[in-house]
Amino acid sequence: MVFATSFAHAATGSSRAQLREALRRKREDLPQRAQRDAALDAALESELRALQARCIGAYCASRGEYDALKVLTRVGTALAWPWRIALPVVQPAVRGMRFCAWSPGQALREGPYGIEQPADCGTEVEPDLLLVPCVGFAEDGLRLGYGGGYYDRYLEHRPRVRTVGLAYDACRVEGLVAQAHDRPLDLVLTETRRYLRAASTR
Repeated sequence: MVFATSFAHAATGSSRAQLREALRRKREDLPQRAQRDAALDAALESELRALQARCIGAYCASRGEYDALKVLTRVGTALAWPWRIALPVVQPAVRGMRFCAWSPGQALREGPYGIEQPADCGTEVEPDLLLVPCVGFAEDGLRLGYGGGYYDRYLEHRPRVRTVGLAYDACRVEGLVAQAHDRPLDLVLTETRRYLRAASTR
């Protein structure tokens, strides 16, 4: 599949808030969205089949994010569920995040920031593989999120968790400068590319 050319967004001259807003608009207006999603589906499925994970942390897509749950569910079913799925529950009062075991079909409810999360966190778990949505990303694995820092704080004391960012080519950023709290992703998948962080030793 050949997609309309997407150029990297320059980070210079914009605040992070301005950059987030520009990238969100860009993502929402992407041409060939269904085809791009299908290509990302295939890339993620290939990655999932190659990795040996016991528990995969995912997310409920919102604000134009790529939806990884449908692929995770389909591949899990095909492989007789070698892993568990976990979804994040955000705790704004302590600016923290925990993961709860979830199975397809189990109830979800709207949580903080309008993002769905498990209606009942029956079992809290620790993923060994984490699928992370990206507002923007750099080739070296640096991620631009929504600014809350929840993923960075969660990963701060979990260096062994493997992280896979999911994004679109149009959200690649040139000149993105790391902040002290940023935790680079091990791998970023887009509809056409696989960006492996060279510094990763996993």
